[in-house]
Amino acid sequence: MRLSVLLLLLGLALQPATAASLASLYTTQYLQERHDRYEPALRSNFNRLVLGSLTPQERAQIGQVRLELPLRAPGDAAGDPMTFYAKNQSVVIPIQSVKFLDDLSLAWGYAWAKGKSLENVTDYVAMLKYQKPPPGGFPPPLQALGIPSDIWKQDAKIDDVSQKILKSAVVWIMAHEVAHLLYRHPGYGPHVPAKQAQANEAQADHFANEIMRRIGVAPGGMANFFIAMAHWSANRGDFASDEKWQTFLAEQSTHPFTAARMRALAADLRKNPADFSVEATDAQTGAQSVLYIASQIDTVADILEDPQVQRSIAAKAKAITLDSLSYRAKAPAVASGDFSGEFFGVFEHFLPAGDSEELDLALSLTRSGARVTGYFDFGLGAGSIEGFVSGKQLRFEWVWGSAFGQGVLTMEQSNLKGTLGYEGSDSNAGRWQVVPQ
Repeated sequence: MRLSVLLLLLGLALQPATAASLASLYTTQYLQERHDRYEPALRSNFNRLVLGSLTPQERAQIGQVRLELPLRAPGDAAGDPMTFYAKNQSVVIPIQSVKFLDDLSLAWGYAWAKGKSLENVTDYVAMLKYQKPPPGGFPPPLQALGIPSDIWKQDAKIDDVSQKILKSAVVWIMAHEVAHLLYRHPGYGPHVPAKQAQANEAQADHFANEIMRRIGVAPGGMANFFIAMAHWSANRGDFASDEKWQTFLAEQSTHPFTAARMRALAADLRKNPADFSVEATDAQTGAQSVLYIASQIDTVADILEDPQVQRSIAAKAKAITLDSLSYRAKAPAVASGDFSGEFFGVFEHFLPAGDSEELDLALSLTRSGARVTGYFDFGLGAGSIEGFVSGKQLRFEWVWGSAFGQGVLTMEQSNLKGTLGYEGSDSNAGRWQVVPQ
């Protein structure tokens, strides 16, 4: 009977994930205020750094180009805080997307300056993708991460780092979208073969790199942007088969996001790294910085090439809580009792035919603040648990050998009850019921 557990643990696949609409992440009034603040710099960078870096031949080829700055993207795209696009001789840069990237840049700058984990930022992005919004919606990045909104005023180092990330990312994105207009790319959808769409993206990426080379500025923010995109965009791990993934790329994907695209970007930076670092006071240090950016983009490619890593990101994102993401001081360690200690009970394992089997289950948990770690064993070797407590509920991800998934445990007095799921589910494997030893 226990062989069936092993086969099921290794055999199931994730279902596609749908990111929640985030159109209410910032109020319309607030976005209007940000529009008034962002617009002068955005138009200056677009006209001076992007269009101003075009050759006379390119200017003649592209014709008149407009920069549109809506508060949010129109239609369904209004709920996507990481959308930028080109259409009808316009480059569209939604203020919501700029503000979201601005917040992430500040968060990265804060984590770097304070010596804290950068993963909290990308974990937050992945949580937005995989979790349903709580009542009242998700908080924006800085609030979720416990970072003061005026941190840029309090610390000049954080302000400098975050501004470099934001500015270089936005200029690179603008140049990328200008390339789509310059080369008359037809957009995406069933009428454009997937290979052609990916080739168009590669061409636009190369052109954006060329603009950064002409400016002489390292595109560091581009790496941050793509790291966030790796945690936000649909990927192979979200689909049950290669066929469904390829269908998505061919029929629904915009700006196809692939490992090959990232590898090409990184290789482009490595050709002449010193060309991107004219502003650096030391040429060798500047070149090394560009090579580091290339290595970061290769890291994104590694994620995009490995569905197992993608599914692990998804499992963690579904188990994580807002409290655990905050950089604010965490509560002291909790002793025994509340999701901590040794437990013993039964795992009711669901079988494919609709039957079930009962397995003895040993569970050991250690809690520190909202974070819980531990291991479980139902007679086939120990697996590990990592999760976060919210109220009387523990949501966690588990790993057992090369298999993994999610689960939920609820505290009822001192007993724990809940469910366990394979990969993208937290309930399709069986039910847990344990009591303290």
